[in-house]
Amino acid sequence: MKLADSDSRLGKKLGKFFLSDEEKARDDADSMDQPETTLEKKIKRWFTDQEQQERPLIIKENIGIPCKILVITSHRAILFEAGLLHRLQDVSDKVWRQFVSVRLTENTFSSTLELRFFRYHDSLFYHNPYKDSSPYMEETEFKLDKWTLERLGKKEASFVYSELKDKQLYWQEERRKEHLAQIGSLNAKPPGGPPPKKKE
Repeated sequence: MKLADSDSRLGKKLGKFFLSDEEKARDDADSMDQPETTLEKKIKRWFTDQEQQERPLIIKENIGIPCKILVITSHRAILFEAGLLHRLQDVSDKVWRQFVSVRLTENTFSSTLELRFFRYHDSLFYHNPYKDSSPYMEETEFKLDKWTLERLGKKEASFVYSELKDKQLYWQEERRKEHLAQIGSLNAKPPGGPPPKKKE
């Protein structure tokens, strides 16, 4: 069913919300071809040499001062605060190994993103060496760091959410594989069986 004539005012408004796959791909390609923004140039000062070679994904809160800025590279997520005169402060950064989950909430005029991370790099295994009865912990038993960004543009937030959801699913599978490998190594018998008995 045709919603509205594409040349009408209503049709043009609906066209902005319901883009075809070709138009979405064209929009993504156009965004990569755009020159670096002033904010992007400022943020790149915090990048490693390897990160300097790529184009980061940046989303900023549409609220007063200070406001939070989330930067996503191939190696890590970085949380900044922008204060007066657009001065940036590095609040925290997490490598993707620490990433647990992302949640998107759509409000009337904006969206909210919530990211959760393990506090430490070595939290990939759900392992607690101080708990003899049950050496493995559930994800909910870990103390997690939570980042919340509010009043985000709906389109930008949904795009960032889809990117982060891919990373969440990837690392959940990695944790599952390594968890099984860890259990297998604990239950494995020593190679070759027990040592031979000495002849008297």
